[in-house]
Amino acid sequence: MENTNYKDESSILSNWLQEIESNPRFSNESLLQNINLESYSKTFLSKLLQTIHTKDISTLSKKMFEPLLDLWHQLNQDQINQGFSTKETAVLVYALKTSILKHSENYSENEKEQLNQLELLLDLLGMLIFEMYTTEKERVITQQEETINYLQSIPHSDTNIIGNGQTMKDVFKAIGLVLENDVTVLLEGESGTGKDVIATSIHQNSNRKNKPFIALNCGAIPKDLIESELFGHEKGAFTGADERKIGKFELADQGTLFLDEIGEMPLDLQVKLLRVLQNKEVERIGGKHPIPINTRIIAATNKNLKQHVDKGKFRLDLFYRLNVYPIRIPSLKERPEDILPLANHFIDKYNAHFNVKSGPLTKDAETFLLNQKWEGNIRELENLIQRTVLLAQSSPITSITLEMKPGDSETTPLLESGISETPFGNTIEPLEELEKKAIIHAIKIKKGNLQQVAKSLGISRTTLYNKIEKYNLKP
Repeated sequence: MENTNYKDESSILSNWLQEIESNPRFSNESLLQNINLESYSKTFLSKLLQTIHTKDISTLSKKMFEPLLDLWHQLNQDQINQGFSTKETAVLVYALKTSILKHSENYSENEKEQLNQLELLLDLLGMLIFEMYTTEKERVITQQEETINYLQSIPHSDTNIIGNGQTMKDVFKAIGLVLENDVTVLLEGESGTGKDVIATSIHQNSNRKNKPFIALNCGAIPKDLIESELFGHEKGAFTGADERKIGKFELADQGTLFLDEIGEMPLDLQVKLLRVLQNKEVERIGGKHPIPINTRIIAATNKNLKQHVDKGKFRLDLFYRLNVYPIRIPSLKERPEDILPLANHFIDKYNAHFNVKSGPLTKDAETFLLNQKWEGNIRELENLIQRTVLLAQSSPITSITLEMKPGDSETTPLLESGISETPFGNTIEPLEELEKKAIIHAIKIKKGNLQQVAKSLGISRTTLYNKIEKYNLKP
């Protein structure tokens, strides 16, 4: 190594690593198992040896650093206790230095000497704070990126979030910030947007993932039963209470309780829910003693809760208790780039479920899917694909297949030849033949207006022209 008095740097490194391995004071299993230990230690040592030969390092001493480090430790503790961030502390430090420089002419010579020392101290503290802030920021950014990548890359299942567009990446970022804490989350979005999937994913990637995840749809439970569902009841508490029932809050203790369609909860029950959230304890119907609970709450709604508050249908205090960390889930029409990935996911899912091999989507089928309004969002798309996988029966999925509605007489012409008025009977025809006949039939119905034909078939005019040429039709 250049400019060093140590001729055998490797021996220093060897002795150092041996000390870490053999001395019980430094025993650390994870440290010893790290495959980068030797290379990291070598780089560390090399930089230390280079630094001691810089121009100004020889004037440093332990006594010089001790007061600064003591102050740094005290400031860190004060910062944590008083609720200030590292960035805010940095602002305070640099604001003090700036104010001293601005008003230096107002001080005496003795005071200026002291202020010069204070300025130097602020510079040193500023360097430490800046380094700490940079490290914290990099760690947060890295954690967010890892969370986003993880949520996107985990294998497909009913609890995965599928989405590669910017709208869903924003949702992933929002989710990533609440995985490691117990803040109450409010998921807002239209019906069918996958709020239940988001809630499940938050739980499964949080520090409560090994504890229960309990879901309750507040709009699906009769009003006279929802209190018992949430809080439980004792035997004999009311007519029909033949035995003790543990409520959802108790079942979700140490885990997560997902309250879906929270906007449907009756007003009188909202008061009791608010009390549970505030006191972190629940009392069963007919019970005599409160039961402490540690339950994380994720609520979801397809309504505008603030408008519900203004109309007197939802309590303002409960709204603020739930609206701690709202996440808006975009509708499917706001994320068209995810329609085909979702469709392919559902094809795989229901192929496995029904033990068939339907698919893939043809180009006209993709165009059909991309041109739909999807008022029912992901739920509507999933139901369509589930039905289509059964209808396709291990064949490619076309726009015609997607339009089929079993038992609906209006779709019968699409399943017929266009000449006969009878349905399939026992005959099976290739899908291409069915597609050809469907186009012929549509041309007859629309009297040769190809724009209307394409629209009624759910395909573009270009696709229609290509199929007319493919089947050698003469409209």
